[in-house]
Amino acid sequence: MADYLKLPAISGKLFRVVVETPRGSAAKLAYERKTRVFEYSRPLPVGNTYPYDWGFVPSTLGDDGDPLDGLVIHQAAAAPGVVIKCDLLGALRVKQQDPDGSKVRNDRYIFCPHKEDAQDEPVAIADVPQDLRREIEQFFLSSVLGTGKKIKLKGWQNAAEARASLVEGMKSFKRKFSH
Repeated sequence: MADYLKLPAISGKLFRVVVETPRGSAAKLAYERKTRVFEYSRPLPVGNTYPYDWGFVPSTLGDDGDPLDGLVIHQAAAAPGVVIKCDLLGALRVKQQDPDGSKVRNDRYIFCPHKEDAQDEPVAIADVPQDLRREIEQFFLSSVLGTGKKIKLKGWQNAAEARASLVEGMKSFKRKFSH
């Protein structure tokens, strides 16, 4: 059985995102390290659904001890365990306070699937309309209701800034899991 957490984060110039929770789901699913399966985690607040595929960048480690989070903006809905090669658009910087009072940085990286036949046109968070960015912010704010977590949004990063943070997450993973 594949260990999604240890897949290489990068394929060529593209980032891999492992889908945990597909677009349209009203429940959060999570990949469990020990059993290597996708499990039901919790329902979202009433009326909320994931606006896009949600998952993680493999071979990364964030301040919260989990792989770095990724939202894949596209019109389709994948399934848990599907790996999508993506262009990085940017990131939403997030400061999270957990129920025990500890504070961590827990950014949300924003991706779009790479179209194999597309020209090598640069893509950027600036290409995501301002209204859509605000809707994504509102989703993240409402998605933590009832979890005991509090989040503060700290603004958007462009692709270069987000890439630097992802590289740091890759280094953290390597330090912890390379024995």
